[in-house]
Amino acid sequence: MTGVLASGAKAAGAVGLVIEDGAFVIEGGCSVLGLDPAPGTLDTFADRLAPGDRAVLDRVRSGEACDTRLRLIGADGKVRYARLIGRGEPGAWRGLLIPAGASPEGGVARIDLETALKAAVETGEVTAFHQPIVDLKSRKLAGFEALARWIRPDGDVMGPDEFLPLAAEQGLTRTLGEAVRTSAARDAAAWRAAGGAQTLFVAANATAGEICAPGFADSLVQAVEAAGLPANRFKLEVNETEVMADPNAAETALKTLKAAGFSLAIDDFGTGYSSLSRLDRFPFDSVKIDQYFIRAALADAAARAIVKSVVSIARSYAMTIVAEGVETEEAAALCTDLGCDFGQGFRFARALRPEDAAEAVRSGLEGRFDPPA
Repeated sequence: MTGVLASGAKAAGAVGLVIEDGAFVIEGGCSVLGLDPAPGTLDTFADRLAPGDRAVLDRVRSGEACDTRLRLIGADGKVRYARLIGRGEPGAWRGLLIPAGASPEGGVARIDLETALKAAVETGEVTAFHQPIVDLKSRKLAGFEALARWIRPDGDVMGPDEFLPLAAEQGLTRTLGEAVRTSAARDAAAWRAAGGAQTLFVAANATAGEICAPGFADSLVQAVEAAGLPANRFKLEVNETEVMADPNAAETALKTLKAAGFSLAIDDFGTGYSSLSRLDRFPFDSVKIDQYFIRAALADAAARAIVKSVVSIARSYAMTIVAEGVETEEAAALCTDLGCDFGQGFRFARALRPEDAAEAVRSGLEGRFDPPA
């Protein structure tokens, strides 16, 4: 072993790693990394890695050189950082595992959560709950926003703040987003088939990374068609800051969706640095005013002026306006007075399980909708 591999061998606690014919052998002491010196299959070794780190083994199998940081689960159950450095040689892949820092925060519990999340996305535990969007003048149900929820095997429901950052770290954002959007389209199609209001829409979010990825628009069109939902009953929401991350790619995808009949909304408007005039290159037909401004407008004249200005400009672009974060009747009345078309927030309902949303469609939404305990 020469060059950088040889220099790495001087590191305290480093061990050699040889992979050949789908098996691995550890060379040298391994107490610092907590590894079992017994040889095993590559799958056995994969089980010692955090789920988000296992992709490196694809590179190892193909003989590629690598230099990367991993999290290893030792035989003692503790998690340690290690640097894996090596390259393919005739008939084998040879490298070193070098201790690379203290145990990561969360340890095995964190890795268990990563493993569970990956499985949850694949098995449908991560799905869409639906928060009603209400016509502020008639107070009738107009549609829903699909929000990601993780239904754990014990029945507990995890909100997106608890697992979306982890999903992003694990490269699961697109897979998770597709699952939620597909679930939303299927639910909405089922409500229509059961005799629900034909004018109801369902909205779902996508990140800039998803929108700008090749094939995103075509995949979404196919998913909505396969669900049996008319395209004009599906609304894609995009954060204003996200859409400016790669405006050219975003414009192409959004125009493809618009041509297919989809509705498009600017989400959380006011939190970034864009103006509606800068966003007129995109075919949006709706703007959602961020909940901060709605809450602030109750007590702050400047916030009220901002909301009123957004409403005025949106009208000039023939956009409808949704007020987010409507938590009280006072807020609902104010948003109506300021010219908002729709309201969304705890004043009307929290995010509902699909069966409770179906009940809201059947019975209509009046006041605050509370599902049965």
